Amino acid sequence: MTCITDSDVVFNEKVDVSYIEGVVDQPTAEKPNHRTTISAEEKKLIRKIDWKVLPWLCVIGFLQFTDKVSLSYASVLGIIPDTHLQGAEYGALGSLFYVGYLSMQLPNSYMMQRFPLGKLVGTIVVIWGAILALTSLGKNFAQLAGLRFLLGFFEACVNPNFMLLTSLFYRKQEITSRLAAWWLVNGLCSSFGGLMAYGIGHMEGDLNVHAWQWLMIILGAATSVFGVFVFFFLIDDPRSPRLNLTEEEKVIMEERLRDTGIKQSNEINWSQVKECFRDPKTYAWFLISLCINISNGALLTFGSLITVGLGFSGLDAILLGIPAGFVDIAAILIASWLHGRTGDSLYTAVGFVFTATVGLIFLITLPTVGKLVGLYLVTFYIGAYILFLGSITGNTSGYTKKILTNAMVLIGYTIGNMIGPLIMTSNQAPLYVGGVIGCIAANVVAMVTFIAVRIWMARMNKMKASNPSPKVEDNGDLSDLVDPNFVYRL
Repeated sequence: MTCITDSDVVFNEKVDVSYIEGVVDQPTAEKPNHRTTISAEEKKLIRKIDWKVLPWLCVIGFLQFTDKVSLSYASVLGIIPDTHLQGAEYGALGSLFYVGYLSMQLPNSYMMQRFPLGKLVGTIVVIWGAILALTSLGKNFAQLAGLRFLLGFFEACVNPNFMLLTSLFYRKQEITSRLAAWWLVNGLCSSFGGLMAYGIGHMEGDLNVHAWQWLMIILGAATSVFGVFVFFFLIDDPRSPRLNLTEEEKVIMEERLRDTGIKQSNEINWSQVKECFRDPKTYAWFLISLCINISNGALLTFGSLITVGLGFSGLDAILLGIPAGFVDIAAILIASWLHGRTGDSLYTAVGFVFTATVGLIFLITLPTVGKLVGLYLVTFYIGAYILFLGSITGNTSGYTKKILTNAMVLIGYTIGNMIGPLIMTSNQAPLYVGGVIGCIAANVVAMVTFIAVRIWMARMNKMKASNPSPKVEDNGDLSDLVDPNFVYRL
């Protein structure tokens, strides 16, 4: 019995897949990043998945990021004086979102194993949209703190569900570009969201409602309405009748499912739980996620205030945040292109973190224009994060282990985003030099860890290449450390 409710179509498990051209051209231990060639029939199937599944993930990702960054926009639209925030209280609101995020990780891992993913995500989207709209009623720090905690609590379900859905529908070598697609909307959010916030900023006083309140109401209502559609229409099963697969596509899909190394189940595999915590990769992924997201948390919360500190007005600061969205998009596209050309994820990720670090250095050493350029360059960390998530997804096998590994990564993500706003203390305003130096140090640790985990996986691949093992007959749910033929993609 699986946790997916759409699998009413029974597939023939004993089909001949030998005629599917190219699927045997897989990466090996000697060539872990070797690119797979695929047939025209499979390309057609991939396009079908892209059109029927990926747009849903992209729109939800768009709404999630816009809702998350709404506090930054609200900071220059009057939420601080209107709710009487003092001292470090504004920064604490940024961190409390991630306290909620952290609190939900393990419960969400359980729900992912027990409930249909589409229904789970749809319900969560409706709830967090309602919470965001209710934020418009906040009158003081205590009320806003509770609402921000709840917003983070429910938004925490989205990213791990998306990573699992992407793993289910796509082969390992296809994952990074699809993750890039739904993270690409972050850049669109920074640009479109900035324009929207600028427009809403001119609604100040309409119907006796402040501009920052209109921002929360409009974004929250739009999110909840879309969540209803997600509940009913998001396809969460590669075998779903709603994909309208032909007989030939069903055969190809079965081969693809074998390649993903994931067998959906609502039963927890305790041996994979133990392996997850014995696997050194788990701790490397956790540390990288934590370190990269210190910059993310700091700049999502304080980006607009830093721009104001450079001498710009509140509305102008929102407009100046728009180019950062296009830099986001450029970083993701470049990362995806480089990965497609070279097959390398981790060394390429180091290059993107290094570029972001250069931006942080510009932010505290150069004149105003150079600081603004530095603020844009910092967003290059998103390119590294896309490659990072693709590497995790492609290098972790076993359904329970994958869910738990994703949870550990999201816990690191959460802690990093909690730390970020806290190191940007109010006495550092307007440029928050101490906080920026903390972000630089975290990026250095991330780069070292990227290199270390790549060396470890390369060593594991060499061990497997020197001691080849016959194909293991299994139930379709072997973890990467147990499977002697699993090849890590570097």
